[in-house]
Amino acid sequence: MLADACALVAFFGDDGASMTPSGITAMAGEVAVSPITVWKLTRKSALGKLPPLPTADGSFAGWLARRGLLLQPLTWADTERANALPPIHKDPMDRMLIAQAIHAGLTVITDDRLFPQYGVATVW
Repeated sequence: MLADACALVAFFGDDGASMTPSGITAMAGEVAVSPITVWKLTRKSALGKLPPLPTADGSFAGWLARRGLLLQPLTWADTERANALPPIHKDPMDRMLIAQAIHAGLTVITDDRLFPQYGVATVW
């Protein structure tokens, strides 16, 4: 499983209130997070578009690690794949997640309805 930014915010910030039981179960299992998602959330928080993020050891990354979330590596090949995707999704960060999910065969925990148009399995 690969969690997108919305999944992290919904599950940890809102106790999964907007998620289905399947999404909540998925978030409680083995879940990876991409560096691009950490960048997206920390950037939005820095701009005041999100409240301050939880931290451990002074960082959001530390908090994610303490919660048992795993790092999903972002490779050079993933970035090339993201650029080669059809232009269905316009958000470059989501395109990175789509490329990572396709390459690693991961299901993405997201409510974004464009992901399945790339053949990516999703759960919410």
